[in-house]
Amino acid sequence: MIKKINTLVWVLALLSLSCSSGKKAAEARGPIEIWWMESLEAVGKRPITVLGEPKVISVAKGEKAIEFDGKDDGLQLNANPFFGAEEFTLEIVFMPYDAYPANVEQRFFHIQDPVNLDRRMLMELRLNDKKEWFADFFMKTESQRLVLIDSTKTHPVNQWATMTLVYKDNTMTGYVNGVEEGSGHINFLPMSEQANLSLGTRINRVSWFNGAIKTVKFIPWALPPLEP
Repeated sequence: MIKKINTLVWVLALLSLSCSSGKKAAEARGPIEIWWMESLEAVGKRPITVLGEPKVISVAKGEKAIEFDGKDDGLQLNANPFFGAEEFTLEIVFMPYDAYPANVEQRFFHIQDPVNLDRRMLMELRLNDKKEWFADFFMKTESQRLVLIDSTKTHPVNQWATMTLVYKDNTMTGYVNGVEEGSGHINFLPMSEQANLSLGTRINRVSWFNGAIKTVKFIPWALPPLEP
């Protein structure tokens, strides 16, 4: 049975902050953090280091996104919006371009503990020769690693898509456009408050992303699946 993620939950969670009980719950869990990719000065009010020459572009309905050339464009910063969270949801809205065969393996989100490099998490994609891409969700600790990838679950390039990674109760689940694509068990270990984080590239500046990123959302709890 196909499982879908209840993306409405995070919207309702934001609305719930208007009441006192909602505020107390949010304070206990930590704040939702949304990075609108519309400036090369900062993301989420956090200063960034710009690699190469990424561009701010206009997209539908007056929104903006940051475009990466797949060669040397990227953003790097020190941040960990999931610091202290025992469960979480990471959601990225992005558009991969038709970059086959130059950029077959692309990493567009990477967070890593600066002290313990074995603790890291990535959002990745792979391209094929049919103008399609498929998702790769990755998490690693000192003793475990988990890769969620299925080359049969493909999506068209040059279209906006949403990849969502959910972690709860030693289980990581990956979704594309709200539909579950894989799940597995791993014991997530916390990272430093000021973790190393890259957008558009891996932290060590390889596997560059060719496309655009519109938003990155950090939710300090796991969004529940919604059965169709």
